[in-house]
Amino acid sequence: MLVFIEEENGAIIELPEVPDISTMVEVLISSAYPELQKSNMTVSWGKTSSFAQIQWGGSKNEISIRVNTNVKTWHEAGIIGLISHELSHPAQRGVGLSELKTDKDAISRGFGPYLAVERLFAGKYEDHVIQRGKDKYFGYRSIRTQLTHLESQQLDIVLSECGLVPTKHPSPVMMSHDIAMFDEESKITLTVEGRQFLLPQGIQNPDIKLVERNSITYVYADEILVGEIIEEET
Repeated sequence: MLVFIEEENGAIIELPEVPDISTMVEVLISSAYPELQKSNMTVSWGKTSSFAQIQWGGSKNEISIRVNTNVKTWHEAGIIGLISHELSHPAQRGVGLSELKTDKDAISRGFGPYLAVERLFAGKYEDHVIQRGKDKYFGYRSIRTQLTHLESQQLDIVLSECGLVPTKHPSPVMMSHDIAMFDEESKITLTVEGRQFLLPQGIQNPDIKLVERNSITYVYADEILVGEIIEEET
């Protein structure tokens, strides 16, 4: 979607419209996430080490989502797919830290076509296996096989609008998909790439940074090193 403005010299230029993610989240919750309707939701664009970051507690009363500013360049369908995945984390029964169960939850709520588009923007055509095979993110191909006939048609229409061509060898995207933080009884469990870390007491609403050196990702919370992720062999 584009915004057209006229300069003083009469020239017309096009500016991309910044998606209103707050409204987007409100619509998604009201239409497909009834269990989150009473939550105090905070949504914002910001600088993150992943495409999105979400934090919530066991009561689900307070939920905070931060979306990476680079995602502003995505087609709206891809942004919806990303946000649906984030909302499906706290919407599940239990902790909701499994990425596979989170993807399945989003698909079951009708967001499969959007999730498929999001995975193309995220560079995930095939499944992204994490935690040594114990968990995974669905890739575009796997999501597509789970869509209804109508959903597949909807996906094709969106792909045409986006100008996206699914490829088995997408350009590599050097960024983690999302960061999830579950806060229960003042204990925050941080999940990155399927790995879980317990944050030190006293840290609330932390700034999470991922720094990669020599195939090792160092995880920082408010500049405090809380863990390491060693790149898995494929």
